[in-house]
Amino acid sequence: MGENAKKIGEKLEGFGERLYQRFGWNELTRDTEIKCIRTTHKNEKDNPKRTHGVDLYHSYYDAYKSQTVGVITECKNYGWQSINEKSLEKWVEQLLGTIECAQISEQLKEYNSKCTSVNTGILLVHANDGKYDEKKFREYIKKLKYKTRKNPVNIFIASNKEIEKWDAMFSYIEKELKSDKDEFNFYYPSIMGSDLETLQHITLYQLFSSYIFAENKKQVKTEIGGKEYIGIDNEKIIFSFDEISENSLKYLCDMFKELQLEGADRYKLCFYPETTEDVKLIDEKFKIWASKFLKEDKVEIIKLDNRNLSPVDTK
Repeated sequence: MGENAKKIGEKLEGFGERLYQRFGWNELTRDTEIKCIRTTHKNEKDNPKRTHGVDLYHSYYDAYKSQTVGVITECKNYGWQSINEKSLEKWVEQLLGTIECAQISEQLKEYNSKCTSVNTGILLVHANDGKYDEKKFREYIKKLKYKTRKNPVNIFIASNKEIEKWDAMFSYIEKELKSDKDEFNFYYPSIMGSDLETLQHITLYQLFSSYIFAENKKQVKTEIGGKEYIGIDNEKIIFSFDEISENSLKYLCDMFKELQLEGADRYKLCFYPETTEDVKLIDEKFKIWASKFLKEDKVEIIKLDNRNLSPVDTK
């Protein structure tokens, strides 16, 4: 398998093998070599046996599609100089080929039977030397070219930026929202006739969305007449990875009403600042602006930790 012979733990080193555990997906298999059974796939010099390496194979239930989605991940952990338009094009083609053969692989038949569809993949690209260039990476993505498939395959590409955003969100969830006494779930509002759902796991489309919804039912103690009672506070949460501006905040607050998220005991609006100017705007203006749309005493503005900003700037 060439570089696929590396164990997934080694490939994930540097940005955490816990990443997928946090998603809440069901891991079906990892570090699996399958036979290439399509003659149209390129027989590369480093792959004379015509095989594909499956780094990770997961499944999760998608509430909006009402189906169990199978997701195959290809992990690339290199120095920035090895990540370019040509290498990305090659890796996407490799992943497309892996998924096509995985769909009809006898070796994966047991796992495929647990999924409604196996036509989705993630190319997880991590620059491990601290030289990642976000602007350049997006330029590479825009220039990608690959052959059209008869049967469509969905490929999501994540880089250092996505990994860091996800880490910031899950770190906050684990520290502030998840406890033995709380009930935290991701929230799937009713859209175009779908039923409202709350699930413990996050979906792939949510991960790549600018807005992620969640709900937390938090136990609170109150004292009435000298007696202690346990009650439940319902917290509605939005994680926003949109630009930091008055317009984006207004749009976020409008979504609370449009998606019928009102009526909670507390609203937690979580933002991911990318500059010191973002931090300043959140600190000085967001609570005031949000109070125009939601009850001020119920609104809590939270800054997620961005490891690229100084703790002094984001405190």
